[in-house]
Amino acid sequence: MDATVLREAVASLYADTPDAVVLYDCAGLVIAANEAAQFLTGFTASEFIGASFETHVASRDLDRINLALRTALAGGTDHFDTSAKHKDGTIIPVECYVFPARFNDEIVGIFAQARDIVALRSAEHSLTINQEKFRSLFEYHPDGIMEIKGNGTISRVNVALESETGFYGEQLVGKRWTELVAPELRNDVEELLRSAMRGEATEADSLLLDRLGNRIDVQLKLVPLHVGEEILGAYAIFKNVNAQKNAERAIAAHGEQLRRLYMVAASRGATLDDQIDATLQLGVEVFDWDQAYVTHVEGDRVTVHNVYGSGAITKGAMYPLASGVTSHLARGRNPLYIEDMESEEWRNDSARTMAPWRSYLAVSLMVFDQFYGGLVFASRTPRTQALTSNERDMVQLMGLFISTALERAAQNERIEQLAFNDSLTGLPNRVLFNDRIEQTIATARRYERGFAVMYVDVDKFKHINDSFGHTAGDDVLKEVAARLRAATRESDTLARFGGDEFVILQPIVDGPSDAADLARKLNVAMQEPVVVEGVEHTVHVSMGIALYPSDAETIDGLMEASDRALYRAKKQGRNRWCFANADVARRELKAPASRRRAAE
Repeated sequence: MDATVLREAVASLYADTPDAVVLYDCAGLVIAANEAAQFLTGFTASEFIGASFETHVASRDLDRINLALRTALAGGTDHFDTSAKHKDGTIIPVECYVFPARFNDEIVGIFAQARDIVALRSAEHSLTINQEKFRSLFEYHPDGIMEIKGNGTISRVNVALESETGFYGEQLVGKRWTELVAPELRNDVEELLRSAMRGEATEADSLLLDRLGNRIDVQLKLVPLHVGEEILGAYAIFKNVNAQKNAERAIAAHGEQLRRLYMVAASRGATLDDQIDATLQLGVEVFDWDQAYVTHVEGDRVTVHNVYGSGAITKGAMYPLASGVTSHLARGRNPLYIEDMESEEWRNDSARTMAPWRSYLAVSLMVFDQFYGGLVFASRTPRTQALTSNERDMVQLMGLFISTALERAAQNERIEQLAFNDSLTGLPNRVLFNDRIEQTIATARRYERGFAVMYVDVDKFKHINDSFGHTAGDDVLKEVAARLRAATRESDTLARFGGDEFVILQPIVDGPSDAADLARKLNVAMQEPVVVEGVEHTVHVSMGIALYPSDAETIDGLMEASDRALYRAKKQGRNRWCFANADVARRELKAPASRRRAAE
């Protein structure tokens, strides 16, 4: 068969495919290669023609490639993952199809079709990391957690639940989960599971049974276990609240004041500051002090975080640790009760100079078993009576409530950070980005307005990683993220999807010009070299832009459209941006401003 005829066939069928396509003769020599193959490998068309297939594949894969060629010459098709070799020696993972080229039912050559799967491997790696993060979050969460099937049997438990109950996981898997709940509450918790299977997150106070039958006060939460659109079961989270329940009982025994103190300090739904401020207010009323405040120690400095009452201490005030009463708490004096600062013991103490107080009552605040600071009550007048046991218990309890609130806030922030933010750059991850874009689509539909999604990819980032190491690559990515963040508006969402891929959501755009303006700013932001350990790296980005609703009206549609536009930008030479619908965008950008306003 004439080679010219074969080239015409390749041109008509494969010239515009994004996959690399190479046609070999029966001896394995190249007859033709499309533009995508040239782009993938860096070889020109003239360099391809007549070259052996061995030139374009990794040497370690030669046996596998030979098998595929023999299969094609025998009339079969082969599909496998292998590696293409770039002209510069770089090895590129690809997904490859090899099949016979026929003419008049005669096998006259071999087609090889290859697709770059670097991004796929990166996505798979990111998925593995996220799965490991979730497993770590499940296994080492401080609260006891069990995974329950829809039929009510336990499929797995975490370390905290094993520790809490004294059972090994193997002893619990397959049992009904209600066997670990006090008998009189089993019907109630079964109803909670039914609610969870309907898609509702539920919670209630309950009693967990340990291996010896002892009862443990817990706060039970059931969260639906979604897999796609189906609910397969639930996660049951048991937070040990024995200390809290014991405190409740102690407060009830001490009377109405203690009950009020607990109810305010442990109220649900209030913010951290609301809870602490309410606790300070009750403390001032109960103890009859002039002012109450919370201190936080950082190094040799003390910062005042919350204040209630009249006095010289203000929120945000900072002073040396050695000059305040918190220094005595840091050295282990807990609780600290000073009846009169004018007494011989305290007259020359450094804390005497910080405020016009005559008396103090303070307890240490511990967060995750580390000294955090102090809960301090102070008065302008001296105290003539010793601290009663009830007062001592109450202030310790208040300190416990505040410590617990601070710890819970820190834990929630830590969990949210792991779940919704990229660990390297601190940017939103794919989960948080999808939530933001869902909200943006709903708002855009309601108010009939548009928005833009921009896929951003760092050009030739692999070269930096390969040449200077992953640590340098990570530092470059962090600087790129900082520049992108600085160039975007506060209302925009900048996310990292993994590797060198970033995505920007512009929630309000009036047309392509708004998106082009941002792309231009991003391009300018990347003009200065990125310096890492004294080495300058020239870093540019390619961008693909999709507009809602003209390019797509769904998340998947917008992401695919912007990804295609990004591919086109990289194909056209990188360090540039392309719109998903270039023709429409070009007409809009060229239209006079008056006509654009009229169209709006």
